Amino acid sequence: MKKLKSLVIVSVSALFLAFNTSAAPAKKATSKKESAVEMALVSQAVSINVENRQLSVDSNGQALAVFKYVVTNIGNKPISAVQWLNAYVHQREVIHNQDMNVELTSPLMPGNSLSINLQIPFVQIQEKFRPVFMDSQSKIDVYPIDRVIRFSDQKMLYERQ
Repeated sequence: MKKLKSLVIVSVSALFLAFNTSAAPAKKATSKKESAVEMALVSQAVSINVENRQLSVDSNGQALAVFKYVVTNIGNKPISAVQWLNAYVHQREVIHNQDMNVELTSPLMPGNSLSINLQIPFVQIQEKFRPVFMDSQSKIDVYPIDRVIRFSDQKMLYERQ
């Protein structure tokens, strides 16, 4: 009788465990689907593009890499803040990254754009990658990732959870 009870308990436990492990992938698929929807919504609300880059020297004689960004509200709601992470890529290698946080004093209305000049001091760039930034002919791709948008109504939209 004890062996039968033990067998039933082990069988029920195994069955319970099997149902729990098979339910987990379905939950993950839902979160990936929701994440894809959020990413699509972010892409429909804001456009972040790099127009050009140049070298500059500040008043202290420090070399700077200057990137001109254009942030465009392509959605239908006013934007009060945008955050993102820039990945600077040269020949399939990330050579620098930069966190951006833009708090707007007045909302960026739908259809309007904002220009931003980002100055990166050369001392913040790894020494082995500085020649890439100094060469105006070298191709540096800039990818805005992990975008977060705050609208004027305080609703937040995240590219990634």
